[in-house]
Amino acid sequence: MWPQTLSGHAWRKRSTDDVAAELAWAKKNFPHVKEYFFDDDTFNIQKQRTVELCEKLKPIGVTWSCTSRVTTDRETLKAMKDAGCRLLIVGFESGDPQILKNIKKGATVERARAFAKDCHDLGLTIHGDFILGLPGETKESIQNTIKFAKSLDVETIQVSIAHAYPGTEFYEYARENGFIKNTTSMSDEGGHQMAHIEYPGLPTDYILEMVHRFYDEYYFRPKAAARVIWKAIVNRDVPRLYVEAKSFLKLRSQRNKMVKDARRHQADPPAPVGAGA
Repeated sequence: MWPQTLSGHAWRKRSTDDVAAELAWAKKNFPHVKEYFFDDDTFNIQKQRTVELCEKLKPIGVTWSCTSRVTTDRETLKAMKDAGCRLLIVGFESGDPQILKNIKKGATVERARAFAKDCHDLGLTIHGDFILGLPGETKESIQNTIKFAKSLDVETIQVSIAHAYPGTEFYEYARENGFIKNTTSMSDEGGHQMAHIEYPGLPTDYILEMVHRFYDEYYFRPKAAARVIWKAIVNRDVPRLYVEAKSFLKLRSQRNKMVKDARRHQADPPAPVGAGA
């Protein structure tokens, strides 16, 4: 699970010397490790500290990746690339301007586009994260997000369903408006996300269907499909691609069946109750 960063609280950080020393120790003691990952939602939230850390990571000579915010400027991204950064996991969340305002993202669609362009220019790989079912979501805003993702053309994507956790503003908003429909489980038996927020005109089964549609429209584009296959060939990783593709198609089939079953259940009228019941 991703670490949960809570706003409104103090931001505690380790010294850049401490972080660099730990990575140098790791490189010495684990020479077989090919890449390190900084699982920190606030890794590059402060430009000065990020650039300072990168200057200390550069001489260590390791490949690493991290999470990133779309507000990160080109100078900082270049410092990260020069220090060995390979990939960024980026929470774009939505491609609809109003949704970004609703969730207080602190970034715009235009800023996200500029960020992606800078990463492409610098040779940084992006794994983009998107969420469907955020406050104010509509069928139109979902389409805006799918179009936006395709225009960014990042390496890989992850599409999640918005979940309202108790104690968050989202939860209170959904509870007060009666939008929470599933209070038993947020995932199925296989650990896959289930939609539990339903807005007027946007039922849970539609949101789930759009997650599948999102993946289909993104990865079944000729450009995206060719990129995946080409990299697998170049990296001699075709067997892994085959296994992952098989797993993806199996999951896709299961979730599509789930949507159909839910709609069939909604369409079936309840059995009449006898007079003597």
